[in-house]
Amino acid sequence: MDRVHCAIAGSPARIAAGLSLVENKARRLSCCKSRAICAEVVKLPQATNDDREERAATLLQAGELPAAAVAIDELLKQNPDTNALVLASRYSERTGNSARALEYARIAMKRAPQDEIAQARLAEVLAASLKADERAEAREILWAVAAKNGAARKSAIESLARAPDLTRDEQTKILDQLHTLDPFTVTDALLAADLRLRMQPENTALIYDEIIASWGAKAKLEIVQWLNAHQQFNRVLTLVSPGERRPKLLLARLDALAAEQRWDEIETTLSRKDLTFDSVVVEAFRARLAAARPLSLDAEEHWNKAITLAGNDSSKLRWLGAFAEQCGADEIALRTFQRLGRSPADTSLALAGQQRLAAKIHDISAARTIAEKTLALHAADPNAQNRVAYYNLLLEKDVSANATKAKELVAKYPDRLEFRVTAALALLRQHDPGSALAQFQGPPIEWAKTPPSWRAIYAAALMANDEATRANELLKSIPLDRLSREEAALIQRR
Repeated sequence: MDRVHCAIAGSPARIAAGLSLVENKARRLSCCKSRAICAEVVKLPQATNDDREERAATLLQAGELPAAAVAIDELLKQNPDTNALVLASRYSERTGNSARALEYARIAMKRAPQDEIAQARLAEVLAASLKADERAEAREILWAVAAKNGAARKSAIESLARAPDLTRDEQTKILDQLHTLDPFTVTDALLAADLRLRMQPENTALIYDEIIASWGAKAKLEIVQWLNAHQQFNRVLTLVSPGERRPKLLLARLDALAAEQRWDEIETTLSRKDLTFDSVVVEAFRARLAAARPLSLDAEEHWNKAITLAGNDSSKLRWLGAFAEQCGADEIALRTFQRLGRSPADTSLALAGQQRLAAKIHDISAARTIAEKTLALHAADPNAQNRVAYYNLLLEKDVSANATKAKELVAKYPDRLEFRVTAALALLRQHDPGSALAQFQGPPIEWAKTPPSWRAIYAAALMANDEATRANELLKSIPLDRLSREEAALIQRR
């Protein structure tokens, strides 16, 4: 069993985004007053565009996505300045539309190429890309911003510290620059520690101990969440006592206990009378506990209760869907994301979750239906176009039309390996193995880092061209249980 397969605290990115229901509730309460004030201010005759932008930003930060969408749409219609475009980019990213987020960020940068906020936003979007060239573009922007003594310097240095593609010299340079930041926060300390862990693996234990000694008392929550992400579960259990009352710290302790499979201690914690967790969190964790023992009927009962308690609350459904997916409760996660899809502001995020789960359970027909819904929402998104073409080609539906679309996408985006995989599948369906194999010519591809389905299509192209030796070598790296029936058929029948 994967020791960190199901962590209630989630990944560092999810923690930063506030997926914890406890954190969401506290944040909403603290933002209510600001939202009310902003709403009244923008009604005044003397309200400025800055006031309207502040209200939109406040709504977005508070997670009031439907209201934020209306406010941002009004800004784009009335005065689409750089700040409005940056807000639109952040909203698009928040709702799962990465293509639109990048589009708005590029427009903002084009309109104000020297604006550090626009530069930082574009870099943030590009840094999350799966494409190496876009990540390189992000680093180039960030280095330029970091070289200036502007307001965005700190953010740029922190973003560079998170970049996965830094050279050893770049890591050293950023490590030095992190220590020049004032104030030097726990976030900066953890980023510096992450860099040191990559650069000095022989000092791992020392690095953890130094972080705990320096920050364990004054920033305990951030430290234990970071330690959990690094699988330092015993250190977490030492830092957070069984009698801890603060909800978020107690969640971090439960996370570590789950990773260590200490189920009896988890049950004891969940039975405490002074527990202040949201009921959705309690039921979800009881479901996880029952599944681990295993008590499948009890697990299903608790999952169903968690869904019922979440109701139509978008924040609770987002958390529950992510948690169930992490736990491997795919059917529950799928049902949760389907319910989340009823919220117009969460449609893209909900469809993305459904898409992942349909692909994970290898239901290509369901994946195709979800991809078509996504394409209907984002007709200009090339990723959505490619997914529909890929699933149609797997199912051998409208081969000619979908092959044409796949070839058009490759012509427009020749560096996108995912698109070339779809084009290769199209050419195999059209009985043109030579052209299918030609899709993989060019710079060397690190096949070990690609999804098994991509490797299967490349192997099928090799087999169709009588490249048996190369195909057999590649086939050794493809776990058949990670392929759909249609993908497996490509390499099994040849």
